[in-house]
Amino acid sequence: MRRGPPLSAWLVAAAAAVVLVPRVPERREVRLENNRFQPALVTARAGDTLLFVNGRGGPHNVQFADDSLTDVQHRLIDAAMPDRPRATWSRDVPLAGPLLVLEGDTYRVIVPDLPPGRYRFFCTPHVSGGMRGELVLVP
Repeated sequence: MRRGPPLSAWLVAAAAAVVLVPRVPERREVRLENNRFQPALVTARAGDTLLFVNGRGGPHNVQFADDSLTDVQHRLIDAAMPDRPRATWSRDVPLAGPLLVLEGDTYRVIVPDLPPGRYRFFCTPHVSGGMRGELVLVP
């Protein structure tokens, strides 16, 4: 009787195939609507795209809270946010994107390779009205 490779060889080959498949980054859309982020809690992984879409009640923007960030985390988020002034890095420069004025205006942020955890953000013009959100970064 002819025998094929042992079951353990098949299991090792299957495990190797799973490991070699790269993860495709996902897009997470967040609406900035009527002084709220919808959803206000966004779960993502490094490499995913956060697409902030302006709705009604603007202008709106997104600013990451930096009071609990390390210098390394601050630099990574700063580098991931396009359309910001590029000068010498400083913690004194807020991690804020541009104002989105028209309905449908968008702002994209590629999630940097930060440690897993919670990263708070808010809308600068509407923070006092409670326009806040949170990025939950998972491994």
